[in-house]
Amino acid sequence: MTLYKAYKLMKNILIVIGHPSWEHSVANKGIVKAISGLDNKIVFSNIKTLYPDGNINIEAEQQKLLDADVVVFQFPIQWFGAPSIMHKYMEDVLTYGFAYGPSGSKLKEKHFIASFTTGAPEAAYSRTGIEGYTMDELIPPIVATPVYCGLKWNGYVCSYGMVNAANEACESHALRLIEKIKNL
Repeated sequence: MTLYKAYKLMKNILIVIGHPSWEHSVANKGIVKAISGLDNKIVFSNIKTLYPDGNINIEAEQQKLLDADVVVFQFPIQWFGAPSIMHKYMEDVLTYGFAYGPSGSKLKEKHFIASFTTGAPEAAYSRTGIEGYTMDELIPPIVATPVYCGLKWNGYVCSYGMVNAANEACESHALRLIEKIKNL
């Protein structure tokens, strides 16, 4: 199934890109490139390119979240978690009264998927690997944040060893992500 045919079955999708060195990215850029151009229902919000000074337009980003049926966070795993730019987005945009709190249920029932890459190979994320932790042990904060905001956790798509990823690896990741969205 081509990415285009898979996409025809989807709803409005927001992909929030949180890569701190977008200009040097290979894998995340390749994944976004493989997905982009499918249709106008996918909105990309690249935090680094939209807000190079770090001043996120909170209202604009919250509106994108409101317009989406599916929210995807796309980022590289750095130091065993999401990079600081992704955390800044969460801190600034997922605010009390909007995403959580007594009147903060604006994201309730929307679907959420984490999509991330690692530089290290998959074997490094095992009990006997270099890191000594499995990916499932490293991502609880990535799971807890959307769940706390009322989003439906729909798992993650991870590609390992993506430092100098070939186009095929990026396209494979993109297809797995599109398939996960299609199956919601």
